[in-house]
Amino acid sequence: MDLGIKGRVALVTGGARSLGKADCLALASEGCRLVILDLNAEGAAETAREIVDQGGTARGYEADITNRPQLAEVIAQAQSEVGPVDICVNNAGFIYTMGQLKDMQDADWDMNLQINLTGTYNVTKAVFPGMRERKWGRVICMASIAGLMGGFGQAAYSTGKMGLVGFAKSVALEGARYNVTANVIAPGIIGPNANLSPLYERMVKRVAMQIEGQPEDVAHAIAFLCSERARYITGAILTVTGGMDLFTF
Repeated sequence: MDLGIKGRVALVTGGARSLGKADCLALASEGCRLVILDLNAEGAAETAREIVDQGGTARGYEADITNRPQLAEVIAQAQSEVGPVDICVNNAGFIYTMGQLKDMQDADWDMNLQINLTGTYNVTKAVFPGMRERKWGRVICMASIAGLMGGFGQAAYSTGKMGLVGFAKSVALEGARYNVTANVIAPGIIGPNANLSPLYERMVKRVAMQIEGQPEDVAHAIAFLCSERARYITGAILTVTGGMDLFTF
């Protein structure tokens, strides 16, 4: 199926590894030109090289999505070298601080919101006006099943991810009459790093399919939402969870 996005410029944050890399490869396979942002400059460059080696177009850039002046410079450079951004996949995120509210460090709360919520705001704000001007665009915000359902010991992470839902729906409203859509992906347990949690086996039992997902499962869903085939879908939340959000017993 031709998704109708060949030649579109897709910006992916956190594209050096795992979910972000899978997003880049999926969009490149549809003919998109990739702008890959990551704190890991070498990893971003490696993802770009892999795409180029397969006959695609991609460039990797070191970027901190919480540093607005530096981010603005990088995105301006990327758009001059690759082209105006048509697709914005806000994949970059942070999950590695966990603890009950009574034990939470204020710095951990601040860091989660700064990266997961404000970082997405920073990137989207930088490219959204151009999408409206050109009357075509796709914005993807990466939430989580923890944002929709809450997570024990994940108050900061869950709050930031749920905040992305409100943000994306607002962007959807502001872009609707300009052919710019904004949607949310809410993954569940996605390998290969999902088993970092000591509760991994217990979490998998909560999944109706009884298996973890793979980065490609999320990437294919994102590619569809970025496509012409999904032109009439905006403000939606697509869960990619294997049924983790269903009542199972």
